[in-house]
Amino acid sequence: MKRRIGIAIYVAVSMIFVLPPQSYLHDILHSFAVQAIIGYGLLGVFASFFRRMLMTVASLGAVLLIAGSLYLMQEASVSVTTTNSYAKDTLVRVAHFNVLCSNQQFQETTDSARATQADLLSFQEVSEDWGKQLEERLSDEYPYFHIVTDRKNAGRGLAVFSKHPINDVQTIYWDDVPNITGNVLLQREVIHFIASHTLSPRNRGRYQKRNQHIRRIARYINTIDRPVLAIGDYNVVPWNPVIRELTQATDLQHSHTGWQPTFPARFQGMGVPIDYIFYSPEFHCRKFKALPAAGSDHRGIVGEYSFNAEG
Repeated sequence: MKRRIGIAIYVAVSMIFVLPPQSYLHDILHSFAVQAIIGYGLLGVFASFFRRMLMTVASLGAVLLIAGSLYLMQEASVSVTTTNSYAKDTLVRVAHFNVLCSNQQFQETTDSARATQADLLSFQEVSEDWGKQLEERLSDEYPYFHIVTDRKNAGRGLAVFSKHPINDVQTIYWDDVPNITGNVLLQREVIHFIASHTLSPRNRGRYQKRNQHIRRIARYINTIDRPVLAIGDYNVVPWNPVIRELTQATDLQHSHTGWQPTFPARFQGMGVPIDYIFYSPEFHCRKFKALPAAGSDHRGIVGEYSFNAEG
């Protein structure tokens, strides 16, 4: 009897990774659903080795339950319904880095950014020192840039650097958290972007503000009538309901087509993917990958996008 109760509790714990999070603690645990699948799988292997069949079956059930819920929570593919015609051979490469404001590896980070050969670079946690270093080291190749710093909270600083002219650049504050928006004039096309860094859900208030920030991004994007890229550290995993809410409300897709964890950087493949490049239906994501970290607790990301020639 006790063994069966223990097994029931063992399986019930897996529901943490299945049910949509309703609190910040649940949200954090829910982010590690993939690691839970691996853990339950390993426990099942060990149980099978020692011929604990009840534990083996319970572990397999937990794996199937969590994996199935992740599959169902992933957003459906968005069909392209644009009526405008875009140059099919036009490519845009975008890279994003959360540099970690206390990080001092300026040269390594900017070398990594240059190596992406991106048209548009996004940086977050940009302190005043980071702002000066980025401008000094990148402005020759990326002459169009906008930097926002905050002396009281360096972690809120943002910067964008572009090889191509950018206009209508604005800093939009939502609950004192900045977002940079603007238009990149890329060859014959104009691309709108929004770079954002949402709060990490370390307590109830920050959890609620993060979700509200993402919903505001969605409302903002729905006011834009041209191709859009939404870039940044959203502090939430792709299978979280708030990301599904964002993609369904805007028709954006995120670029995480494979397992590309970005945080914590030292965990490599055992981390979680919380940094994003979202793209509107006018685009097709050709490549996407996470980059080695250069002193930051986040890995950078880079994506390559082409226009869909519809219309």
